[in-house]
Amino acid sequence: MPFLSAGLWARLLPMAQYTVQPGDNPSKIAKKFGMTLSQFQKLNPGLVEWGTGNWKVLFPGQIVNVNGTVTGMPPDVAAAPTSFSAPPPWMQIAIMEQGVQEWAQGDNPRILDYLRSCGISGSLLKDETAWCAAFVNWCLARVGYPPQGSARVSDWWGWGRPVAATYGAVCILQPLTVDQANSGHIGFLHAMDDANVWLLSGNSKNQVRIAPYPKNKLIHNAPYRWPY
Repeated sequence: MPFLSAGLWARLLPMAQYTVQPGDNPSKIAKKFGMTLSQFQKLNPGLVEWGTGNWKVLFPGQIVNVNGTVTGMPPDVAAAPTSFSAPPPWMQIAIMEQGVQEWAQGDNPRILDYLRSCGISGSLLKDETAWCAAFVNWCLARVGYPPQGSARVSDWWGWGRPVAATYGAVCILQPLTVDQANSGHIGFLHAMDDANVWLLSGNSKNQVRIAPYPKNKLIHNAPYRWPY
C-alpha cells in the first residue's frame, strides 16, 4: 500500500464531529478514534497556536473533527457547527458579574461573597479588602472547578497547569508578594493586543470590569493557568 502523507490522509478520511468532554485532551481524543496526534491536528488546524505549535486548551462542549463515525450524540449536539467553541463556564459567570463594585457606604454583599469563598472573615470581611483573587476563586468555585482558595495573588502561582495564552485562562500579574494588599493582580484573559492583556477581573478600579494591563506586568514564569 503506498504511503499517504498526513495531509492527504486527512483529506481522504471520512470525518465526523465529536463533542469535547470534561478531562479530554488532544492525545486522549486522538487515541479514542484510532488517530495519531498529527492526524488529529491535520483535521483541526485551528487548535494549534500559530508560531509556537502549542495546543490550545479544549473546552467541554467544543466541537472537533475526528476520523470515522461518532455514535450516541444527541441530535442537537451533532448538528452544531464545526466553528462552535463553548467559552469556559467560569467566564460565563464572570461576564455576568461586570459592574459589581465597592460601595461608598457599607459593604457590597456580593464582594463579601467573593471574599468568603476564600475563607475571609472577621475584620477583613469588607469590600475594601483586596478582592481580585477572591473574584477568580468565587467564579471557579461556582462552576465546580477547584480554585486555589486564597485571596492572595501570590498563592495562585503554581495552581492548575500552565497553558498558552487562551481565552478564559487565569492570568497573573506581578509583583508577587506575601502582602495581600500590595500583591499583583489576577483575572481572566479576555483579549490581547500588541502591548496589553485585557483581563476580566475584580477589584479593577474597585469593580468587576474588562480592562487592559501592560504585558510587561505578566509574571515571568507561566503567567497563564488552567484548572485541569
